[in-house]
Amino acid sequence: MKIEIHLLQNFAPSCLNRDDTNTPKSCVFGDRPRARVSSQCWKRAVRRLFADENAELVGTRTKRLVTLLRERLGPEIKDESIKEFVGECYSKMDGKRGTETAVLVFIGEAEVAAAAECIAQGVTPKEASPRLRSARQSVDIALFGRMLAEKPEGSIDAACQVAHAISTHAVDMEDDFYTAVDDLVEARGEIGAGMMGTQGFNSACFYRYAVVDINQLAANLGGDRDTAKAAVQAFLRAFSLAVPSAKQNSHAAQSLPSFGLLVARDHGGPISLANAFAKPIRGDDLIGSSIRALTNYQARVQEVYGLYDGATLAAFHDRDDAAPLGLPAGVTAKGLSAAIAAIMERMA
Repeated sequence: MKIEIHLLQNFAPSCLNRDDTNTPKSCVFGDRPRARVSSQCWKRAVRRLFADENAELVGTRTKRLVTLLRERLGPEIKDESIKEFVGECYSKMDGKRGTETAVLVFIGEAEVAAAAECIAQGVTPKEASPRLRSARQSVDIALFGRMLAEKPEGSIDAACQVAHAISTHAVDMEDDFYTAVDDLVEARGEIGAGMMGTQGFNSACFYRYAVVDINQLAANLGGDRDTAKAAVQAFLRAFSLAVPSAKQNSHAAQSLPSFGLLVARDHGGPISLANAFAKPIRGDDLIGSSIRALTNYQARVQEVYGLYDGATLAAFHDRDDAAPLGLPAGVTAKGLSAAIAAIMERMA
């Protein structure tokens, strides 16, 4: 079974995700410039929300695995033994920082505990490998996967795919010219800014999409389907509510989705509805027009391919009237919790 989530989320002026020039990320889609927020950015926002609600859901992404293990082991265990174990099982050491790995290692609490136990017992890295792999993964690692380029046997296939969010409409970049006053200079009656600069920003209604493969998720969680179901429920809520943290102190762009469509299907590949916006949305009702474009495109996909036959669809929205939304046949718009409950009932 695969669970899809399609969201439309409108933001006031903001800079949710910056590129190397310190301006909001962008792309071209449908031959028009669009605002973009990377999948990695939104996954981090989901992980932060997981951590706020239940720390057990998240693992640790760090180069300081040696330090993490050092804190759990007695003084009789030499640092070199820890570094050798980490180097053999996860990543070689950074040549310039002897206690840090060359790459970030994504690791869950159960696996950290298993690694510490293996080191304490003098288990060789080769013998430790199956014990480490059998340790229960944290939910975020089970969802988003882990790549260990140097140790591919330790990699974990992601159960969740997250698309880059793109604006449903064309977006022009804007620049904010700002100055800051030196209070002591001002107090003396002098003029002139203490500093000045520019910061890019935009305002956009984003189409967001993700899909979870339940079978892969259960496999990543050691075959525990009950935990997989709980993980899906937590993810659907977190993905709907998570907001990137960049530049929030200066923009406070903390809008929630205006529309969401959740889909549970037993068969067939996942379906992105991004092409609903290949022709950019225009007009003064950006959110409403985006919703209608999305639901109309979903209906056309169903008419042509019939891929939603037998699927469970559930929607939520913040509109005053559901009638103009163009929801799929048999789908009643509900609140977020009720929409998630409908999907969870399908998984029961």
